[in-house]
Amino acid sequence: MIRNVKYDLNFILLVLLKFYKNCDIINVEKGGRILEYVKTVMNKVLNITDIVSVHYFEYAKDFTYSGEFHDFWELVYADKEELVITAGAHELILATGQLYLHRPMEFHNLRCSGGKAANSVIVSFSSSCPQLFSIAGKAITCPQKCKKFLAMIIAEAKTAFSSPLGELYTPQLIRRESQTFGAEQMIQLHLEELLIRLIREFGASAHPDEIDAPDDLDNSRLAAVCKFLEANVEKKITFNELCLHFSISESSLKKMFREGIGSGAMDYYNRCKIDRAKQMIREKDKNFTEIADRLGYNSVQYFSRHFKQSTGMTPSQYAASIENMLQ
Repeated sequence: MIRNVKYDLNFILLVLLKFYKNCDIINVEKGGRILEYVKTVMNKVLNITDIVSVHYFEYAKDFTYSGEFHDFWELVYADKEELVITAGAHELILATGQLYLHRPMEFHNLRCSGGKAANSVIVSFSSSCPQLFSIAGKAITCPQKCKKFLAMIIAEAKTAFSSPLGELYTPQLIRRESQTFGAEQMIQLHLEELLIRLIREFGASAHPDEIDAPDDLDNSRLAAVCKFLEANVEKKITFNELCLHFSISESSLKKMFREGIGSGAMDYYNRCKIDRAKQMIREKDKNFTEIADRLGYNSVQYFSRHFKQSTGMTPSQYAASIENMLQ
């Protein structure tokens, strides 16, 4: 008797993969010939073994951190306004768009500079890669393509961990019960690629001519539009006015932002307004009504509603959270 047996193709493939995974050489028969395939073990020169913390801080203008040292690496990026950092016995100013890699066991602290409320990205991690020392201990102006990796690390951290990214002291990252698939691995991959690119471009044996061409975020037109929106954050600019100013069609502008930024042009403009509002709140020079008027909102009520939609907090709650950081 012949029985019809239905095999699960995926199950068969898994069995074969399990059998062959430890084989260095695999022979395959094709057309009466035996073909030999040899596996190549990938050479991994930089490996992030642990992520200790991922932070995005929004400081009050008089923020000061007393300092610390620890046995892992710490990367500090000045996202908005200058930061004054101490590294060992040296003090230096980290300008907007610059990053600094602190060595393990190096004492370091941080404070805002010039009475300006600043923002920073801080990522601490463990790695035994010796080439990291070639980019440590110096302020590096971060290329645009590397800034993209920092943004993706922050985005993935929000989906991977429930720990607040703005909490000053986070002894351990708390995993979300339902993470986005691969979120932690994406943090590792983005950080590894960021560091590899920095070593290639700024390390002791860097060869700038061999660096990859800039990606879409380096597009000069997109950068010009973003810079224009950031510079005019206190005005009321419409989408049509933006198109006319840069002599670009609506569909082209939408496509440019969707592919380069991942959101619409006006969404980006509104985020710029909220970022500026946050900075004004932290600098404590204006009340909420004055901030709303300065940024072109029709009323303080509309400003408060938009602020909460964007941040999950009212302006008053945000101001209180900054005060808590100082305590």
